[in-house]
Amino acid sequence: MAQLSLIEEVAKYKKDSHMKEKCIKNLQPGDQVANFLVVVKEIKKGKTSQNKDFIDVVLGDRTGEIVGKIWEDNLANCDQFEVGQIISLGGKVNLFKDKPQLIISYLQKENNADQADFLPVSEQDIEVLFKSIQKHVDDLENDFLKKLAKVFFKDSAFVEKFKHAPAAERLHHAYVGGYVEHISEMLALADTLCEKYPRIDKDLLIIGVIFHDIGKLEELGLNSTIYRTIAGSLVGHLILGALSIDKAIDSIKDFPKLLRTKVMHLIASHHGKIEFGSPILPQTREAVALCQLDDLSTKVNVADKAIAANQSNDADFTDKIFALDTKLFLK
Repeated sequence: MAQLSLIEEVAKYKKDSHMKEKCIKNLQPGDQVANFLVVVKEIKKGKTSQNKDFIDVVLGDRTGEIVGKIWEDNLANCDQFEVGQIISLGGKVNLFKDKPQLIISYLQKENNADQADFLPVSEQDIEVLFKSIQKHVDDLENDFLKKLAKVFFKDSAFVEKFKHAPAAERLHHAYVGGYVEHISEMLALADTLCEKYPRIDKDLLIIGVIFHDIGKLEELGLNSTIYRTIAGSLVGHLILGALSIDKAIDSIKDFPKLLRTKVMHLIASHHGKIEFGSPILPQTREAVALCQLDDLSTKVNVADKAIAANQSNDADFTDKIFALDTKLFLK
């Protein structure tokens, strides 16, 4: 299915609230499931202390994720499967370390399921969020930066991709519309920041916010799940984004050389540290601000989603969350 067709399908499903009858978020310990449709997100094979084979999988649909386990006795009842495939399975939901775990007794590949059932979608109104981004573009006073934004936003195919893109595979805003949600959060924070720090070049920061992750539109793709493209794996979104911005600037007559360099610096440095993937550290006020706004939006989203996903958990704390380097209190 072509990406735009899938995006249209996801939007339709969101409007109609149409989805498969049984969903991951509704599973409770003790539930028995049959012909339960999920998408495979991760696969890990292992052996028990008795040298018996097992497979751990992370399974997902639009409502969430659950860990599944296939013990050796049931492996013969399971088709071969890969990450990204939609499968139909049977099994029982148990509790393991205070979390639901699906013990799988059989599974088979499913070829006729609607892919839109398996893509999580932003809970916010994407059109409203996109209009707020457009308003920030319209309010830009620097003509060159406004022209740069409009190079992208005059392209209707780009706009559709922009509005429905995820912001990440798994970490933060990892759902259809997550990119726009992430940008909108950062723009609201940038407005407040610029009031407190008037020497920041607000137009430059706004452009940095809107386009700092533009390479993710090439880095990530959508099918039945969010996946990393070949270009995303081999090149990465910082370089893809810098190339895209540089090409757009080339199309604008007399674009100032120093301004080009400052915009490119925002893209290249926004991860903040060399070990986080930035080839250069932030070296302008705007770059420092952009890095912190990105980090704040990311980490609060991670915390919010983790707490929401653990509301049925009887434990006081989540497991340690790698992105936050801590556990979160649930009560």
